[in-house]
Amino acid sequence: MEDYRLVLKKKRESLGLSQNGLAERLGITQTFLSEIERGRKNPSLEQFFRICEALEIRVFPDER
Repeated sequence: MEDYRLVLKKKRESLGLSQNGLAERLGITQTFLSEIERGRKNPSLEQFFRICEALEIRVFPDER
């Protein structure tokens, strides 16, 4: 299973977003986002969900 930090970084890059651009959307600093991607900091659960939403990453599969 791929580390979530790598998934976030790859998705951010595939959308053409810089760390600064995504951080501004999320209301966090670029430094904090960089530390998340490098594994030096962990986002709160709320921050994690906001990052996933901004990157269009589904956290939960569709219920049927």
